[in-house]
Amino acid sequence: MALYTLTIALIFLYIFVTGFHDEGNLIATIICSRSIEAKKALIIASIAQFLGPLVMATAVSTTIAKDVIKYNYIMESGDKIVLLILCGILGATLWNFITWYYAIPSSSSHAMIGGMLGPFVMEYGFLSVNLYGIMTKVIIPLFFSPVIGFGAGYVISLFFWRLLKNAQPSVNELLKKMQYGTMFLLNVVQSANDAQKGMGLIVILMMSKGFTSNFGVPFFVKYLAAFMISFGLLFGGFRMIQSVGGRMYRVRPIHSFNAQLSSLLVVTAATLFGAPISGTQLVNSSILGVGARERPSAVRWQFAKAIFAAWFTTIPISFSFSSIIYIIIARLF
Repeated sequence: MALYTLTIALIFLYIFVTGFHDEGNLIATIICSRSIEAKKALIIASIAQFLGPLVMATAVSTTIAKDVIKYNYIMESGDKIVLLILCGILGATLWNFITWYYAIPSSSSHAMIGGMLGPFVMEYGFLSVNLYGIMTKVIIPLFFSPVIGFGAGYVISLFFWRLLKNAQPSVNELLKKMQYGTMFLLNVVQSANDAQKGMGLIVILMMSKGFTSNFGVPFFVKYLAAFMISFGLLFGGFRMIQSVGGRMYRVRPIHSFNAQLSSLLVVTAATLFGAPISGTQLVNSSILGVGARERPSAVRWQFAKAIFAAWFTTIPISFSFSSIIYIIIARLF
C-alpha cells in the first residue's frame, strides 16, 4: 500500500511538473507581445488552469487508461501494475526536469507516453502495447497536431491580415482586450487535456485495487490535479515563457492573437475527441505558421529545428529512462 500511495503522489508531482514545464507556453506570446502584463496574465491563466480539469469532460483520461496499454495486461499485472506505472512516471518526470532546466520546450505528453511504454515493454514485450489505440488516439494526434497548428496559424493570420490591413493602429488595443478571452479559454481547455493524462494513470491504479470499476475520474482526483497543474504554472512558468515567446519570431498583438486563436481551435477539438496533445507543440507551431505567413525570413528556423528535434527524441529518451529505472527497481523488489 505504501508503494501505491507513493505512486499516486508522484503522478500528482508529474502533473505539477507539467504545469511549470508546459503551461507557460500558452501565455508566452501574450507576454512577449506586451498584450497583457506578465503578472496579470500569469494569475488569470492559473485560475483558468485550475478550472480546466473540473469543468471539461474526461475523454483524454479514458484514452490514457485504456488505449495505450492493452487492458488485459493492465488488469492481469496484479500488484506489479503499481511498480510499472511508478517507473513510467519517474522516467517521464526525469526528462521533463532536464528539458525544463535547459529551457527546451519539449512535450510532457510525449514524455508520459514514452515513459509509460518502457516498463510494460520490458516486462511483457511489445505485444502489451495497444497498437491501434496508441496510433489512432495518441501518436497520430501528437505528431499531426503541430502540422494542423501551423496550418491554422497561417490561415487565421492570413484572414485577419486581409480583414485588418486598412485598420488604424488603435486596433491593437482591441486585439489586446480580446486576448483576455482567448488566453482564458485556451488555458482552460489545455489544462484539462494535460491534467487528464496523469488522471488516467490514477484511474488505472484505482481499478487495480478495486476502488473503482470503470474509467470515471473521482472528483477529488480532478480537484487535486487542477490544483497541482495551476500551482505548477505559477511556480515555474516564466522559464518557458522566455524560451518560446520571442525567440522564434518577434510577436506583436496581432501575432499573439492569431496564435492563441488557432491553438484554441485545435486543442478544443483534440480534447473533445479524447486525444492527448502537446500545448508546447501547438503554440510553437502556431507561432511558426503566423510568422511564415507574414515574413518567413524573419522566423528563426534554426531555433525551431532544435525544438522539432526535441519533439522527435522525447518518446525514445523517456522510454529509455523508464525502462532502465524499471530494470533497476525490479531487481531490488
